[in-house]
Order: sequence, then C-alpha cells, then structure tokens
Amino acid sequence: MNDFDEFDGEFNELKDVDRLETDRMISLEKVIAKSGKKKFNMLPLIFSSFAIFAVGLFLMMTIKEYTSEVESQKTIIDDQSVPEIPMVEVESNMITVEYGIDNMDKGNHDYETIGTGKRIVVEPRVSGFQRGDVIYFATPKYSNGNPNLNLAGNYISRVVGLPGERIEIREGQLYIDEMKLESFYSFPTVRGMNKKKYLETVDSQNSSMTEEDFEESMEAILVPEGTVFVLGDQWWRSIDSRHFGPLSLSQVEGKVIGYGIE
Repeated sequence: MNDFDEFDGEFNELKDVDRLETDRMISLEKVIAKSGKKKFNMLPLIFSSFAIFAVGLFLMMTIKEYTSEVESQKTIIDDQSVPEIPMVEVESNMITVEYGIDNMDKGNHDYETIGTGKRIVVEPRVSGFQRGDVIYFATPKYSNGNPNLNLAGNYISRVVGLPGERIEIREGQLYIDEMKLESFYSFPTVRGMNKKKYLETVDSQNSSMTEEDFEESMEAILVPEGTVFVLGDQWWRSIDSRHFGPLSLSQVEGKVIGYGIE
C-alpha cells in the first residue's frame, strides 16, 4: 500500500465519523422538535400548588390556635357569677337585713330593699370566699376629708380579689396579676349600662358621668392574707377597697345569697 492509498483510507474514515455526527444531530433536532409539539402537563404544577396551600393553611391555623391559647392564658374569666339575684328560703341560721345604697345597682335597684318589702338574706360565718361572691360587711374606718360623707355602718360589695393577688385597674378594666378579668363586674357601669350604651342613651349635657369617668385607673394593690379586695358593681356610687384598701375578713359578717321568700 502506498501513501496515497493510506491517506484515502483515513479520509474515508473521517467522512464516516462526520456522517455519524450529522445523523446524531439530525436525530437530536427531531427529538427536540417532537417534544416541543407535546402539550404541557399541568397536573404536577396543580398538585404542587395545592400542597403548598395546604401546608400554609395548616401553619396559619396552628399559629392562630397558639396565639389564642397564649391570649387565654392572659385572661381570667368568671362565668360562674351572675348578675341576677335569686329568691331563697330563709333558714334558721341565716340573717336578713335591709339595704338602701345603690352601689350595686345594675338597672333594677339591685339589693336596694328599703320600702320594697324585700329583705336581703345573709349566710353568716362563711369561709373561703370565691371571686364574684357578694358579701355583707362592717364598713372600715375611712375618711377622704369630706365632712359631709356619712358612710353606712354596713356595706354590700363583691369580692374581686383574693389573698396573694395583685389588683389593678387600667382605663376602666380590672386586672388580676397582670391578667384581664372578664365578667359583668370587671368594668364600670351606670345602672347596668357600659360606657358605649350609656353615652348613646343619656343626654351628655345633663349626664352625671363623662367618658373619662369610665376610664378610671388604679395602681396595683397586693391583697394580703386574711383580706379580700371588694368592689361595688356600680363603681362610681361605691365606697370600697379602692378607698379603704383590702377588707379584713374579720369585718365580714356573711355572704349575701339573695332575697328572702316571704
């Protein structure tokens, strides 16, 4: 074999390689062209979007539930006490009293019995008072410098703070140990009306209460052992622990349980 024949053979091999590369490129272009004509499958995208939405919804509900739980831990709810005064039978160990002060009025002259023929029933020697209990007690010594202020010998008020608790009022809202108290007696009212209803109902020109009166505040007070913190249901007409401090249990004559049945 001469040099020419060897060169010719190598040239033919190069042509064969080039032909193979060309055929491969053509095949690849056909595949690409063919794949471009196919319709795009949306199902994977839909499923992915739904999965992301479901996970997001789950996380949002979990966070909301956690937030609600945290908020509930910052709130004390008294849903056992009720504003209504029951009628009760007077038993031999109970006492009945008359009362003529409107510090507990919620719109029906509550606990006011003078001239009505009703009597308030008191169960004496009760121990272990609970929040929301209404008690009858001997009025502590108190003077605000007003010579015309004549306090009754006995008062009726509601227990709102127990021994060891810190009681505070912030802009018309009662707090216990930094936790908001939710109940019908935890904010100021006038004859049972809250601020919004009162200001909508009463002529502001002739009103004895202003918007500021509903936003009373009081610094935190610690309730010592052997005492309770009491408030009248109608704050603005009441002399209570805001004025004379926590009430000694030794001055409590009993728990008010209702009106006596004649």
